[in-house]
Amino acid sequence: MNVPRWFLGLSVFALLLFFSIPRSLLAQNAATAELRGSVRDLKSAAVPNASITIQDDVRGYSRSASSDLQGSYEIPLLPPGRYTVTVTAPGFAQLIDSNVVLNVGQKAVLPLALTIATSFEQITVNARAELVETERSSESTTVDQRRIDNLPINGRNYINFTLTNSQIARDAAPSVGAIPTSGLNFGGARARANAVNVDGADAGDYIGNGVRATVSKDAVQEFQILTNGFAAEYGRASGGVVNIVTRSGTNDLHATVYGYVRNRGFQARNAFSNVSNPAYTRVQSGFTLSGPLRNDRTFYFFATEITRRQETGFSDIGANSFSLLNIDVSRFYGYPAGLINIQGTPEQKAFLNSLPAAAANNPGIQQYVALIASSSAIALKGNNPAFLQPQLGGANFVTSGAALPRSFVPLNSLIGNFPISEKTEVYSLRLDHKINGAQQLMLRANVSPSHLTGIQENAQNQNFGENAFSRTAIQTYHDVSTVAQHVWVLNSNKINEFRVQFSRHPIKFSNSDAPGGSNPAVDIPGYAYFGKTPFSVVDRVEKQIQLQNNFTVTRAGHTIKTGIDLRYVPIDFRQGQLYSAGEYTFGSLDATDVSPALAGLPSFSPIQAYGLGIPQAFVQGIGISTLKYSEKVLGAFIQDSFRLNTRLTLNYGLRYDVEFAPTQSALNAITTAAERAFGIREGIPLRTGNIAPRLGIAFDPRGNGKSAIRASFGMFYDVGSRPWPPCFQ
Repeated sequence: MNVPRWFLGLSVFALLLFFSIPRSLLAQNAATAELRGSVRDLKSAAVPNASITIQDDVRGYSRSASSDLQGSYEIPLLPPGRYTVTVTAPGFAQLIDSNVVLNVGQKAVLPLALTIATSFEQITVNARAELVETERSSESTTVDQRRIDNLPINGRNYINFTLTNSQIARDAAPSVGAIPTSGLNFGGARARANAVNVDGADAGDYIGNGVRATVSKDAVQEFQILTNGFAAEYGRASGGVVNIVTRSGTNDLHATVYGYVRNRGFQARNAFSNVSNPAYTRVQSGFTLSGPLRNDRTFYFFATEITRRQETGFSDIGANSFSLLNIDVSRFYGYPAGLINIQGTPEQKAFLNSLPAAAANNPGIQQYVALIASSSAIALKGNNPAFLQPQLGGANFVTSGAALPRSFVPLNSLIGNFPISEKTEVYSLRLDHKINGAQQLMLRANVSPSHLTGIQENAQNQNFGENAFSRTAIQTYHDVSTVAQHVWVLNSNKINEFRVQFSRHPIKFSNSDAPGGSNPAVDIPGYAYFGKTPFSVVDRVEKQIQLQNNFTVTRAGHTIKTGIDLRYVPIDFRQGQLYSAGEYTFGSLDATDVSPALAGLPSFSPIQAYGLGIPQAFVQGIGISTLKYSEKVLGAFIQDSFRLNTRLTLNYGLRYDVEFAPTQSALNAITTAAERAFGIREGIPLRTGNIAPRLGIAFDPRGNGKSAIRASFGMFYDVGSRPWPPCFQ
């Protein structure tokens, strides 16, 4: 993989920043929490130079800080967890708070009150109310480990826990397909406008901004949902942000084993199924194993989950006999009643039954009857009625006399459900190592192979249930990602964080291997859809190298944050086609569309139009189907959280994102002239940049840490602000 020189240069520059930049700058890690507050005596006087130590005993992790002259303290970039806070100051009793819970992204305020010590005295607090974030101006919700462990969820997709927030809804677009979405609407924004981070690293699909396979539900510790007013540290999202933190090992050896089974033997049958006992088996099982490799120093957490499905896809093709009724037309051919029956629409039946006996010899009526009989029989069975075969042949269109093509599919052969199968596995391993009291190292690796068949699409407004087995699709991917993170606590108020991620996301979305799955698509709206799915085949490999370097300092009521994010994303479209096999659409036909002599007679249904071989539309895509290109992305921000007083906090910042994307060469002289007219130079990379200011306030009206009023303003851009790759333009 050829990495551009400018990207390598910026990467080296980001590393050198750590050694050269003034330590007055910082970035808040999206996968951490922050604790601040004040130390006071019982008369509310400030206690300066108090020593505050926060410790997580199960992971051997601790941090310390001291209160300033106003009694204030702050400890940023704390891993989410349950902590014990110990406060000591000369002349005061030691205070131990053993139940301080910090969640991901939280900016918690913990006031500490000390009492005068008459002798050696220790005060222990074992219970407290939930900490209120009075200095945060963004709207957020935290889904903690207790909810993840106990809330019911279908399919064990932990992202769906975001739906516990009333501002978030399911997206109408499918979460699987050629270009899947995140599946979530934040405040009505499109599902491609969200950002999902796992342990601070991007977990999105770059092309469609969906969510890549990451870790199993049991490997998630908790996650934060930002719905509005998020700070400048978050970019590439105009909808919402989801920050996920994975579980780490502890000093205790811990293991879990689980299995979930659903089977047709002990669950209700699908009420829409058109078979008596449709196949249905779903198994999801796995285990986790965690513990220390070295107590208080190195920990591991391994998780795996395996999904196996053998289910039945619902299809209503053939429901109500395609809206066709039996019609006795014996009298039109001089036979006694009941000898010749054809199928037609209710309108056609009413019309023919209303005709007088004299009309039986009318050539136009006999032609109309032949059209009805042949179109219905050809559409359903692929053969003309026996009484018409001497004139028309066995398998010929009545309109042209041409033989049916090899790809012609009789609709009766499509009646019935179809199989769905899935083999998906998720493996993840996280290692945490404490280099010393000031440096922490984390390494996480994920592998997620998956193969899913029988996927129904609703492209082109096609309703579920009208798809035949051939119209379904197959999705295969083998997602791999590794993330390494180094956190260095330089002193009590300065922290450096460096993160690197490499991911490889090969995905193939192809047509079904069922009979007819490679034939041109046929759409009979309201009745059936079969043939090749129009949005296949998509076969691409997306890689991503991501480098982040962030810095942190707190001083005199200020928390200044800055960070840089570099990404190099090479993309290889091995095959990408739209309507590659073509698509025919059959709708209702006016009788005069078949023959002017039939003016005023009832029309032909879409089913009969298919049997007549007369489509209303045909779509055939042309263009580039293979392509290689790369995206280069730079993001940077600076932000300050300024505590004006104990009640009012001002949060402000600025973010800048720029992308370097390729442009497609002009197709001909006309398009070359048009591009020049709009200022586009052929072969010159397209640069798109966005500057996004952010401003927010947080006000504690009573100053007791029990309530907060928030307001914010900002500009937000998502990945949709860049151009699509050339094959999608």
